Parts: sequence; C-alpha cells; structure tokens
Amino acid sequence: MATLWMGDLEPYMNEGFVSRAFATMGEPVLSVKIIRNRASGLPVGYCFVEVPDQASADRCLHRLNGRPLPGAAFPKRFKLNYSLYGKAPETSINKTPTFEQGQAYNYYYQQFQQLFSNWKYDQKTGSYSCPQYGYTQSTSQTQEELGDDALEDPMPQLDVTEANKQFMEQSEELYDALMECHWQPLDTVSSQIPSGL
Repeated sequence: MATLWMGDLEPYMNEGFVSRAFATMGEPVLSVKIIRNRASGLPVGYCFVEVPDQASADRCLHRLNGRPLPGAAFPKRFKLNYSLYGKAPETSINKTPTFEQGQAYNYYYQQFQQLFSNWKYDQKTGSYSCPQYGYTQSTSQTQEELGDDALEDPMPQLDVTEANKQFMEQSEELYDALMECHWQPLDTVSSQIPSGL
C-alpha cells in the first residue's frame, strides 16, 4: 500500500468526489482521507489517497499530475505528490549521482573557484573588482571627469510642433481608414445583407 498527497481541493470536494475522480481516470483507490481543521471541522484543502502499491502511486503521479480533474465545478487540475504521511516512499529513482553528474559538478565547481579567485579587494576604494570581465572601480568615470560634454541634448534639432503635426496627420489617416471599413449593423435579424459587402 502507498499513499499520495493531493492538494488544491475545494470545500465541496469530499472523499467520494476524489475517489470518483481517480476511478474516472482509470486508477484504483483504496481510501481517501481529507484533512480537516480541528476547531472548525472544515477541510483545509488537501487529502491523502491510498493506492494498492508503489507502482500505482508512481503511475498516478506521472500520469495524472497536472491533468484536468473530472467533475470539478470549474477547471481544476490534479495536484499530486508523494505523501510524507507515514514513511517516505521507496522509489525507483537512483539517489547516487551518476558519473556524468559528478563530472558536471566538478567542472562547475572549478569554474566557480577560478572566478572567485579573480576578484580582488582594493583597500583604497573599499570595493571589489574582477579584471576577468574588464570592470574595475578605477575604470568607471565620475561626473566631474566627464565634464559638460556628457550633458548635451542628444537631439537638439527636434521640433516638437512639427512632430505633433505629423503625428496628428497619421492618426487622422488611420481613423479615416478604420471608419471606411467599419461594418454597419443590420436593422433586424431578417434584413438583407447589402451586396457591397
């Protein structure tokens, strides 16, 4: 026997509803336990679903998780996970890293170490710099170093009045084109459709 956690339940979803949802999807369920608030007795939004074996739990998790929930009042999806209720499930997933994963880890660890070793602390400025990327505190320029040349207007020749006039002409052309292609509704449902359309 294995247990799945099912979340995102609505208050109207009771044990029978959850059992029917699994049965509709072709999965057998032994029992459903909806968790309720001890003080109010209202459902808190999740339940535990017992299935016959771990293979069934794996199949349900991979086949149903994220699929539409049959019989829901509005579109809902199965939200399933292995249950931590009781003992942790024995899965077929290999938890020891593979050779390729070990190689990838070693490669990125070495890259990180090289990157970290390139950072230098400058006590005069009180900041770090990384010459590998070409950025140091000393290469950045202050406003005083740039002078008044950096404060010039990038488009001094812009005539706002002319720009507004061009914009209005384009807008009027677009409005006229939209109004010319606008279809007028018929007087009644049984009216004849004009031949020009």
